[in-house]
Amino acid sequence: MTKKAIIATSTSCLDYLNLNEKDLRILRMKILLGDDVYEDFLDITAEDFYNKIKADSKLVPSSSMPSVGEYLDLLEQLEKDGYEEVLVITISSELSGTYGVIAAQTNLYEGPLTIKVLDSRNAAISEGYLTLEALRLFKEGKSLDETYSFLEILRINRKQYFMVDNLRLFVANGRLSGAAGFMGSMFKIKPILEVNDEGKIVSFEKVRTMKKSLSRMVELVLNDLKDLDDFIITYDTSDNQEGLDLVKAKIEEAYPGYKYLEAPITPVIGCHTGEGTVGIAYFNLSK
Repeated sequence: MTKKAIIATSTSCLDYLNLNEKDLRILRMKILLGDDVYEDFLDITAEDFYNKIKADSKLVPSSSMPSVGEYLDLLEQLEKDGYEEVLVITISSELSGTYGVIAAQTNLYEGPLTIKVLDSRNAAISEGYLTLEALRLFKEGKSLDETYSFLEILRINRKQYFMVDNLRLFVANGRLSGAAGFMGSMFKIKPILEVNDEGKIVSFEKVRTMKKSLSRMVELVLNDLKDLDDFIITYDTSDNQEGLDLVKAKIEEAYPGYKYLEAPITPVIGCHTGEGTVGIAYFNLSK
């Protein structure tokens, strides 16, 4: 049987699931905090990161992609480990340049590995779910091409929403105008954002107060789920466990014992979403 590996990016939040997958490698983003540079998860975890930005309201973290050298080193190691085929799954190309860099370097690669690169069109644990599905399919004996084709469909067979509690880092990193950020704070607007089918973050709805925003996200998801035969929910939060628990309780009430994945929003994504964020998504698994 062909020996296959998967390379995920650390934006997938898989580090927080305590996986023990011998065929999985993670390409790590960097977090810049002042003069300090951290490797995502290895040098700074979600809990440490959110504590830092809450403690210093003037701190504006930023992120950077893995280097080309790191990617090529990882491929070289996979060659030495006897792998023959590699599937790379990255954060949405609309949210990071990682996919473009990896795809370009893969096109230039002349080594023995057969490599396919997938733009997940997702982020956080929803991105991570695609990697878990790829691992499952490889274990079932599916080919690289079969797995890639399956994920191309699955990556957009979903809805992904998140509520932003604090707009400070969106404004500071140029994701939202300063005026919009000020007005949002003044009127206690807790916007619901959506990751669309292209993998881009777009404004979905403006809701006043956190509780109403969280309830509205649940309402949107439940309205869709009633038409599905099978699904899985993914949850993520920066440091708003209370808000996440509220969302989970409402879904559990409607669908006791349903399938779900949950993970913290890793720091490299938190550089933009900031503290207080809660995300919910579902994947349609209907046959």
